[in-house]
Amino acid sequence: MNTRLTLSTIILALGTVAAMLPGKENDSVMLNERQVLQEMLLDANYFSVDELAHLLISGDPSIQLIDIRPAADFKEPIRGAINVPFDSIFTDNFAYLFDQGVMKNILYSDDDHTAAQLWMITTQLGYQNNYLLKGGLTEWKSSILDPKYPESTAPKEAFDLYQRRAAASQYFTGARALPPTDLFKPLSPIKRKKKKKVEGGCS
Repeated sequence: MNTRLTLSTIILALGTVAAMLPGKENDSVMLNERQVLQEMLLDANYFSVDELAHLLISGDPSIQLIDIRPAADFKEPIRGAINVPFDSIFTDNFAYLFDQGVMKNILYSDDDHTAAQLWMITTQLGYQNNYLLKGGLTEWKSSILDPKYPESTAPKEAFDLYQRRAAASQYFTGARALPPTDLFKPLSPIKRKKKKKVEGGCS
């Protein structure tokens, strides 16, 4: 991620949205670049795609996935997500979703940038329980829906992670996620030992 570009975009977005919010003074947005960077670097504000997959598979009722892409792009979303386009977030229809203390909102777009802008705005406004999906929909598709089989020299942890992701991929897509067939060696036929002939006979 280009941190400087992202920070500049977020700061501009904060000022713009603050001017649009009903009942909010423009000077309510006071984050400087250092504060924005500090907030963005905290892992506690993110869910990884693996954590999200686990929560969805286990049926955790405490999370709400929010896809903030335009309605026209709301195709093949992550299972269970609702669509709240970025430009509709602070309307009367949707603002209540982001200012509540019951559900954990996990925000995502195609990548981190747009969701990060929204998260910083909601945080500055004092809203709680809003989190980011690290890597967004792009990371979800590449790591969970289409996991790559590790190199043969990869550590055991990489194979363990692949197995978990392959199982998650099967859960979400219904397809079997298996490594390429050329990674399997054909089984050698088992050679049976010949039975020894019993010498002699009945006397």
